[in-house]
Amino acid sequence: MEFTAPAASGFTIYGKSSCPYCDKVKGLLTEYNETFVYVNCDAYLVEDREAFLEFIEKLAGREYRTFPMVFESTQFVGGYMDTMKVMLDREDNK
Repeated sequence: MEFTAPAASGFTIYGKSSCPYCDKVKGLLTEYNETFVYVNCDAYLVEDREAFLEFIEKLAGREYRTFPMVFESTQFVGGYMDTMKVMLDREDNK
């Protein structure tokens, strides 16, 4: 199975259905007028969970097994709280 790579610009959110923090991070980025691509990972998790997690680990440079998995311009950010911190830091630096 081929997995969707993070977008070269903007944010990429890897999420799954019924994930409240996936919904929250989408709302957060929308609130800050950030562009993002949302990748629903339900099929990845059913078809080849371990290969998907290895794909994320390779991209992130470390093991990460919770959702959402957020990247900005191919750089790993983390989850919802990490993304919120990035947004607040930018706001503070304006």
